[in-house]
Amino acid sequence: MQINSSAPYTANTAPVTPSSVNQTATAANQAQVATASPLPNITDTVTLSAQALSLSQQPPTTNKDAETLPVTPSLPNQGEKVDDYVEFRKAKAEYQVYSDIAGMATGNSNGISAPTAYYLSNNDEARAAVVDNKAQQQNVSAMQAYAQASQNAQEWYE
Repeated sequence: MQINSSAPYTANTAPVTPSSVNQTATAANQAQVATASPLPNITDTVTLSAQALSLSQQPPTTNKDAETLPVTPSLPNQGEKVDDYVEFRKAKAEYQVYSDIAGMATGNSNGISAPTAYYLSNNDEARAAVVDNKAQQQNVSAMQAYAQASQNAQEWYE
């Protein structure tokens, strides 16, 4: 949208002083204005289309009757894409849970994700299995450390 305007931008450079101000102050102000660089004339041009002009000349139409909205919103494509997306997110969360539990079982886990924490907080059997597995891994780690320390001590005494 463009609007034509040929009104140049100009700054008011004349000082506004009441008549009661003495003449030396007015002369000093005029000298300052004369030495200041003048602002350039800036012209903005905007052109309106014929359709925009015809629409601007029409009176605005207002519909004062409120539109009744449906009780339940309708989904586009009967919600097929939304249902597919929900199924995808469920499958992704389920895969993440299985992946985290497998990582914990093998000892290759760096932590658990939010879906796994939620699953374990709501499933007593799975939580007990994970805790037992972690306790077993800790016992194995302690036995390996003891065996390594015993072997080092034996080598040192020989």
